[in-house]
Amino acid sequence: MKIFKHKILLVILLLASGLRLIGLNNHMPALYGDEIAIGYNAYSILKTGADEFGRFMPLQFESWGDQKNPVYIYAVSLVQLFLGPTASAVRLPSALAGILAVYLTYLLVKNLRLGESTALISAFLLSIAPWHLHISRGGYEANLALTLGLASVVALLSQKRGWSILFLILSTYTYYTTKMFAPMLLGLVWIWGWHTKDNKQYVKDFFIYWFSAFVLAIPIIYLALFANGQARFSAINIFNNPNTINQVIRDRNFFSDPTSTLAKVLENKYTYNFLDFITYYFDNFSGQFLFVGGDSNLRYGLVNHGMLYLLDAPLILMGMIILYKKNQKAWLLLIGWLLLAPLPTALVGKAYGLRSIAMLPTLQIFAGFALNELYLWSKLSKIRILLFTIGCLLYTLSFSNWLLRYIYQYPTYGQYWYDSAVKEEIEYAKSREGEYDHVILSGAYGKASIYYAYYLGIDPVVYREAEKNKITIDGVPMVQIGKYYFGDLRPNGRSENSLDLPRNTLVIADTTFSYGDETINAQDDGRIIYKVFITH
Repeated sequence: MKIFKHKILLVILLLASGLRLIGLNNHMPALYGDEIAIGYNAYSILKTGADEFGRFMPLQFESWGDQKNPVYIYAVSLVQLFLGPTASAVRLPSALAGILAVYLTYLLVKNLRLGESTALISAFLLSIAPWHLHISRGGYEANLALTLGLASVVALLSQKRGWSILFLILSTYTYYTTKMFAPMLLGLVWIWGWHTKDNKQYVKDFFIYWFSAFVLAIPIIYLALFANGQARFSAINIFNNPNTINQVIRDRNFFSDPTSTLAKVLENKYTYNFLDFITYYFDNFSGQFLFVGGDSNLRYGLVNHGMLYLLDAPLILMGMIILYKKNQKAWLLLIGWLLLAPLPTALVGKAYGLRSIAMLPTLQIFAGFALNELYLWSKLSKIRILLFTIGCLLYTLSFSNWLLRYIYQYPTYGQYWYDSAVKEEIEYAKSREGEYDHVILSGAYGKASIYYAYYLGIDPVVYREAEKNKITIDGVPMVQIGKYYFGDLRPNGRSENSLDLPRNTLVIADTTFSYGDETINAQDDGRIIYKVFITH
């Protein structure tokens, strides 16, 4: 029986692998901005040992100005050693992390002593979960951070504290919200595990563990506090919302005396920040986000489809109730995990596919426990077979609906969330470059120079020098790589002939130009995304 169950686990892992690896390079062939930045910085590290700005082996990457964390970029650099600068190279670390997370979920449930069957069902549910599947197929640091955090928990529960520390630190060096969530989660596990008979040894181990973690985290703490490491958080957190003060002033004016103590106590930015935080926190648990509409950012999910299946909703609720009655110890850890996970997300806004992913795999474990209990509920074999068949049929229908929409619909409407417009611009230019002496590419949909550098595998030294030594064309600073120039011309109402451009130049410009010999149209709805003209 044990061998049979191990074969089931192998089948689940093979399913998870196929769903995350097949078509990784071409299902969504364009890369969005962060994927490009990760990919080219990784390529630059591989070729020169320095990032796109020439900084040697940094622990913090400035690309796009948001101070990216290093672990994912170095992982991509290692993959590029074999695959080169491709879309697959950027996404493979996330896909592999997704597969590993399925296995770690199995181990986590086993460590919680919820049974082999619950462990297998939970792992299976994560393997086909739309949320986890979708994020695993993109170059997302958050997905690798989730797996590292999960590995840290499993290692700690398995009494492998050295490995737990290593995975904890790696997770905090991978994604910015994990800097807050991972230590909270591991702290929860320590408190939850306060059941040993040797309390003195437990306290000693506790301080050794956290002291070691703190020492290893010193570089990232320094970068966060003194090297602009929180630039991204500072830009998007709810406390810096410029509309809050205007809202406070407006609502105080509803009082007869806007300067009164009552007006100041009831209407102030702290109250609004708190209300925003509460609203955003509970948004993570809304049925609209989890089971109906999903994330409004279509980079992280399908349109009109929840982050999970609608079928999951009653099973998660049922699992929470039954587990509380049967195993309060495991219930406390999973509920604590689930309640802690949205805290970092709520500090910066509403529920979000990437930042909120730390809620997994608790939801699948609750659902898996419910399914196992439903199966065990009847001692009659015929009823068990019926329940098993109904469960398989409903999940097959739910999964098939998601998969067909993902394969056949999503590439059409989702491609422009992956900056497909920039790739189309480059491909159009490459198809006609032999006819012209110069080519000018617009950056209307992204910094076209770094997209070009990654897609074409441009030497990082060449790219670095081009970025440092821009040339001026028609009053616009441009990056030059060979015959290509990257920058946005400014029509300012001028005619085509009044632009100061070299002769025989192919210009792909943004739609602010009123003229053009041709247009490049979007593939989803046919809208014009570029104007094209040639200088004579």
